[in-house]
Parts: sequence; structure tokens; C-alpha cells
Amino acid sequence: QYYWQVFITVQNSHKIELKNNKDIFDKNELKKFENLVGKISRAFTEKKEQIIPPNPPFDLTSLQTEAYRIHGITPARTLQIAQALYLAGLISYPRTSSQKLPDSINYREILKKLAEKYNVKQLIKREKPVEGKKTDPAHPSIYPTGESQILSGDDEKIYNLIVKRFLSLFCDDAIIDNKAIKLEIDGLSFSAKGMSIRKKAWMEIYPIKLTEKEIPDVNGEVKITDLRFEEKETQPPRRYTEASVISELEKKNLGTKATRANIIETLYDRNYIREKSIEATPLGISLIDTMEKYSP
Repeated sequence: QYYWQVFITVQNSHKIELKNNKDIFDKNELKKFENLVGKISRAFTEKKEQIIPPNPPFDLTSLQTEAYRIHGITPARTLQIAQALYLAGLISYPRTSSQKLPDSINYREILKKLAEKYNVKQLIKREKPVEGKKTDPAHPSIYPTGESQILSGDDEKIYNLIVKRFLSLFCDDAIIDNKAIKLEIDGLSFSAKGMSIRKKAWMEIYPIKLTEKEIPDVNGEVKITDLRFEEKETQPPRRYTEASVISELEKKNLGTKATRANIIETLYDRNYIREKSIEATPLGISLIDTMEKYSP
């Protein structure tokens, strides 16, 4: 389905483009915007502080999804690497659903060693680490042991990801300044949004994608100097990736933390699914159709 986004340019001492807050699905509705150019309205800038704490410690699912997001490493490969790192004494047992770091693991000694090695001592501010809600009666969250050896390739990437996640738990919250310019005219609402990072804190250590966008403060009377329409088309829901399927299986309590990656690998091996952006194959689709018909 086609729809339109509407943009106006406003000017006082600054010049900036604002977007209409609603997408327009009926082309005839675009007429109500046509007389806006040349009109005067009032704009105001709204500022909000956003506090973002570090993400909780890794459990297996979050390690797998982050390894895929940051490095494109599949969940099965991530588990294989994590198991090898565990057997080498570099990380704790990876098949865990815990987001807790108990005192009993002596994380202060590990922190002291790794903060120095990774040259982030100045960022370590918390006495106790940030923790998540999930627990596992058998194992704590995934953490580095503080031991080291020379690694390369994907092994090094996974190990560094685990270390950086661990170190970030002891950093201050990040502070984001969100800014929005707002304007209303003839019953129509427009806005432009900006964002800047005031305090990076844990974001200096852990890889995160945040795009800063500077916008000026615009307050008081403005003149609308330009108008434009942008035609778009609605998109179907995104296909699953291996990482997002892993998360979905966990939510639906299908499989276990140790078997979910293997389940997905099996679907690929049997040619039921294909591609990184997962598609069901004709064989996979006919399998489901047959099962629904004969074994509902």
C-alpha cells in the first residue's frame, strides 16, 4: 500500500525541516497541506534527558543475538566458540539463562585484572555490577575468568564481546539528550527530532549503534518557506534471522538454551529453510501443509 509523508521547512533565525506526525494514506488528504507555505506559526523546542544503564550480563541467548548483531556470527557457531573458550578456562559455563553475577565468583579480582588490560580503569565506577532479572539455579551469567591466551578470528571477537559486556556492568549510566522541535498549524502537527550523547560511560567500552543528530533550538514565530511530499510503500514484517528466531524460541519456551541453535541448524541441513534472512523452502512449506492436513 502506498502512503505519503509530508515535510515543511520553517525559518526564523534558523532553518529546519519538520515532518508531519501522521502518515497520509489517502492522496486526496494532501490538499489540506497545500496552503501552508507562507504562513506564520509558533514552534517550540522540548528537551528531555534519557538515562541508559548498561545492558545486563550475558546469558546464552543474549550472547548469541549480540554476536549475530555485531559480528554476523551464527548462534550455533557462537555456542561452539563459547564452549571452546570455557574449556580453555577463559570464560564461565556458557549454557546458562542467568543474568546474575554472584559475589562468590570473586568478580572484583577479575574486574581489576581486565580493566587494566583493556585500559578502562577510569570508566569503572560501580562497586556492584548491573544485573538482569533472569536466573539459573545451576549457573551464573557468562563472564570472563580473567585468564588470557592469544586468540584470533571469531574466537577473539566472541571473547572480546564477553569481556566488554562484563566491564560495562561496572560503568556509570549513559546520558542522552533528546530534543524535539514541535509545531502545530491548522490542526496539523509537525516535529523534528535530534539526539546527542552527553555522557558515554559504558558506551565507551561496549559496541552500540547510536547516531547523534544535532538540531538547533527553534522557539517562537517561524515562517513556513517550503513544502514537500514523499511517497512510500508499506513493507511486510521483517523476516527472521537466526538470532531473532533464537529469541522467539526462548519467549515461547521451545527447546532449551543448549538445543535452540542446533534446532535451527537442523532446519537448514534438511533444506526446510534457506538464506540469512530466513525463507521457508518449498520443501519446508509442503512439510507444514502435509502435517496440518494429516496430523492437525
